[in-house]
Amino acid sequence: MDESQERQGWIASTMTTASTGAKMLLFLSLGLLPLGLIAVLASVESARENNTQDYEEVRARLELKAERINGVIGRGMLMLKGASLTGALPVQDAARCGAMLQNIAASEQLPGRYALFSGGLPVCKTAGYQVDQAIAPPADRSGVEIAADGRTLRFAVIDAAGAVQGVGEVDREQLAALVEAPELSETASIFLSGGGRRLQLRDGVRKGALGGELTFSQPVAGDRLTLNMVTGRAALSPVEFLVIILPILMWIAAALIGWLIVDRLLLKPLARMQRAVAAYQPGDRDLALPASASPAREIGELGQAFARVTQTVSRHEAELEAGLERQIRLVREVHHRVKNNLQVVASLLNLHARGATSPDASAAYASIQRRVDALAVVHRNHYAELEDNRGVALKPLLSELGANLRANAPAEAASMQIRMSVEPVYATQDVAVSVAFLVTELVEFAMFCGARLVTVAMEQVRPNASLLSIESEALQGKIECDTKLAERFDRIVTGLSRQLRSVLTKDLETGRYSLEIAIVGRGDG
Repeated sequence: MDESQERQGWIASTMTTASTGAKMLLFLSLGLLPLGLIAVLASVESARENNTQDYEEVRARLELKAERINGVIGRGMLMLKGASLTGALPVQDAARCGAMLQNIAASEQLPGRYALFSGGLPVCKTAGYQVDQAIAPPADRSGVEIAADGRTLRFAVIDAAGAVQGVGEVDREQLAALVEAPELSETASIFLSGGGRRLQLRDGVRKGALGGELTFSQPVAGDRLTLNMVTGRAALSPVEFLVIILPILMWIAAALIGWLIVDRLLLKPLARMQRAVAAYQPGDRDLALPASASPAREIGELGQAFARVTQTVSRHEAELEAGLERQIRLVREVHHRVKNNLQVVASLLNLHARGATSPDASAAYASIQRRVDALAVVHRNHYAELEDNRGVALKPLLSELGANLRANAPAEAASMQIRMSVEPVYATQDVAVSVAFLVTELVEFAMFCGARLVTVAMEQVRPNASLLSIESEALQGKIECDTKLAERFDRIVTGLSRQLRSVLTKDLETGRYSLEIAIVGRGDG
């Protein structure tokens, strides 16, 4: 047997020994598994689409923030360029120039610090702006750069000759106010980068519980700078995780609910009914079915069917018991009448024997009476054992038969002894009648021949056979007996041995006649 066949055999044996509830749970789980997998895949795809939508929303917000920064830079450079086109301001107008710049810087649309230059030197500036020397134009002549300290964004207006006409700076805090929004996650980090420098606008990036980091970029100031957003987030949000795990939970719940319904409402009531039916014993009048709360109509009908069957069986048993009781009464009545009839026959024979005018007639009546007594003894012993249905006990039968033979012995055989050595075995009524007649014939023959002792023995030789032996000196042939009596005796005992379906063994040296008889069992003692 190869490995696949062994595995199939193991699966078959496991499924055979498993309980119906376990197999039902397995089948329900396997049946609902494809639906659960489809639901999980649909949930994963839905979560992926939601993530894509979230990414687009983040990118749109980043574009809006980049436009705000571009607006500040564009408006600031436009203001500086407009101021420089009005013509060079005289030095004595520096105060008026500074006041104008201060008013511009105070507006919400142009936050920051500004300064105007003439001939490479500052002419006027906003209050607190430290510009006391000439400022070199940016290296790429773009006019926009991140300051070397990484804390300000600087933009400048440069004329055709490359000289700086105006400079504006926006601090990190002012730029952070532009990009800040309530919808931003606390893990989001925003910064400007360009020219190898970085201006951090918002701190707070950290990875989510399950890891993962998203980075978005948007060009600023005509691709001269880049606005970056980095946000750490979980690979799956709690809602997304719940959406994915919910079909699995529903699959498990559906399998468990289906199993509970089948187990509680179908299998458990059937198991209780099976135990009640198994506990039912012949003779019980009613089947004690447990109360079933199952809504299954078929289970209730099955219980009612069992109850009807048990009632029918109980009714039939009652009828059989009544019939058996009538039969027992009839047998007892028959036994009583047979016993009375045998007693009447024995009494009549006794009366005729007493009234006989010749010794031969009296002896004939006595011989017949002894055989009737033997039959009566068999009948009494058979009826005594009838209740147990074990057959006729031969030990008490032969003991009673021997006592009757001694009591009815003729005067010339009154001193003869009859010894019994019989084991407690049982035989059928037919065997018991033949054995009783055989013993009666042998003992009577010994009486008529003048024997002094007759020994009757019975020994079990096999489980279903016993050896019956009768021993007497009359059977040795040493005592002279009437020839006709001996011939009649020999014919009778030979016929009785044939009725017992056995061979009569004659040992003339010891004076023992023996044969095997069939028995049905052995008793105690």
